[in-house]
Amino acid sequence: MTFIAFLNELSFPAGAVDAEAAEAAVLGLAKTLQSLRRIQSSAALHSSVPLASISLGDDRWLGTVMAKSGSRDEWRFLRGFENRAPFRVDLGTAFGFEAEYHYGDTLAEGLGLSHSVGTLGVSFANEPWLVPSVPLRRISLDEDGEFDEQVIEVHHAATPAHVTGHDEWLRRMPAEHVRDGDELWARRAEIFPHLFFLPRTEAHLRAFKAGELRLASARHALMDLEIATARWNINDAAMPTFLTKTTPEKEQRSKLFYFNDLSGVARCFDWHSRYTPGAGRVHFWCDRSSGRLTIAHVGQKVPD
Repeated sequence: MTFIAFLNELSFPAGAVDAEAAEAAVLGLAKTLQSLRRIQSSAALHSSVPLASISLGDDRWLGTVMAKSGSRDEWRFLRGFENRAPFRVDLGTAFGFEAEYHYGDTLAEGLGLSHSVGTLGVSFANEPWLVPSVPLRRISLDEDGEFDEQVIEVHHAATPAHVTGHDEWLRRMPAEHVRDGDELWARRAEIFPHLFFLPRTEAHLRAFKAGELRLASARHALMDLEIATARWNINDAAMPTFLTKTTPEKEQRSKLFYFNDLSGVARCFDWHSRYTPGAGRVHFWCDRSSGRLTIAHVGQKVPD
């Protein structure tokens, strides 16, 4: 599934912008999107107009600026980034608002869609957008037909540092929308790119039903392992720095956790993290050579 980010149309450079500044603005956007792609490899950008038609000040457009520049790799990346989207979005009509979003007194369609969909807003790196979150006024109708106004915060990035600051949220967000265990199994490679799963875990994951607390808990535990493994530098540490209590089984129980790995080699999968309700366990083997974990068990504690 594609990770969709929305471009903030209010951040388009305006006024007198020379060619050098216009190109710098586009290169800054490319760097931000490259940082996003390193975390979410499926990321695509939707905007109110095609990227080439974005205005970069008076009488300049992104496509013509980049066509004349020497930054061909960045321009190729941006075109490919947009092409990853299944369609171009006409902001304000494609998804339909249940509310209007305003930045100050100005309608903020791209950032509003970011909040509605629950994803990331992206801006060109200029004021006042050099912030990791943007406050918006959300205006909607309540059940009595009266206007209701709330101030909300949109996850936002205008620089690579902003993307880095959202690292954990960006990694967790796709898993939060998984409906049931069938979808969790089907999307495991996308959601947990640093984890492998033994075939025996298919039944474990598919057993989780929509709306169950144990689905959310197991999903969260797996994501804790995914994030820890993504951050693991195998040259500096023998094991990842785990986010929650993670330990090996005691010696007398470790014999319960010998399984063949994906290469057919018998391994001891006794390392495990915990989750609730009940005595939930995720058992895995840590492969330092590949910098990956292989999951062998997701479910209740295995009895003696």
